[in-house]
Amino acid sequence: MTLTYMDNIELRAVQFRRRKLLASLIVMICFLLPFVCAVWLHSNPLFYSQVEHFGILLIIIAIAGRTFSALHIGGYKKEILIETGPYSVVRNPLYLSTLIGAAGIGAQTSSLVMIVICTAATAIVFGRVVAREEQYLRLKFGSAFEEYAARVPRFIPSFSKYRDVDQLVVQPKFVYRTFLESSCFLIAIPVIDAIELARFYGWIPDVLHLP
Repeated sequence: MTLTYMDNIELRAVQFRRRKLLASLIVMICFLLPFVCAVWLHSNPLFYSQVEHFGILLIIIAIAGRTFSALHIGGYKKEILIETGPYSVVRNPLYLSTLIGAAGIGAQTSSLVMIVICTAATAIVFGRVVAREEQYLRLKFGSAFEEYAARVPRFIPSFSKYRDVDQLVVQPKFVYRTFLESSCFLIAIPVIDAIELARFYGWIPDVLHLP
């Protein structure tokens, strides 16, 4: 099989639909969050606080992971088969970092159920586009990608396989954009705090009590 112009067009269409679905998912979660209250808010406030702070850690990891991945991919995602840095331990470090960020956003509610919902929903959105991107890479790079895919896991990192390079070709604009986009995860922190404050004053009712 050979790579065609239509393959590239279809991949872009899948990626565009992924962005739309992800945007819709974010809107849905934002609508849901004000009405979610973790059951241990009053029964176990220490655990409530620990889950929330763990979520902040996950968001920081997500931002760092996406930025580190952007440094190595250098804006050449579909042009060069990147096999070093984070791409030497997992094939989709950008998407994995986004999943971690989604879990961090869910954790801001201190609800384990919301962590699962946010992570699972994001994974579903990414599922089709990851499969399509890998099909594109198989057509473009052939046996080189097959060998890479056999060696490096898709989503579960294998840190023992880490390989670095002496020099990187970096596109600063791509790295800056990725960092700024990733930093949007931080918005969840003051938003959830504002929701909790509004709930404390009785401006928002507790509708969903989730573990």
